[in-house]
Amino acid sequence: MTPQQFKQRWESSDDGNGITYADIAECAADWGVTNCLDILPIDAVRYLVLKTAGVNDAENYRPNTFGTN
Repeated sequence: MTPQQFKQRWESSDDGNGITYADIAECAADWGVTNCLDILPIDAVRYLVLKTAGVNDAENYRPNTFGTN
């Protein structure tokens, strides 16, 4: 799925419209978000994918390990 499709699907319902962590990992790889899928925590990968897709509430998912802006 494209970043635009991901954003539309994520924002269409409170539960992300069924987007799974497998979907998130696949998007991260397909979009070139990170090449460290095997070492980054999934919450970090999720945040990076949400940011790349331009999801409105991406900052709500920012891991504490990312520090502050």
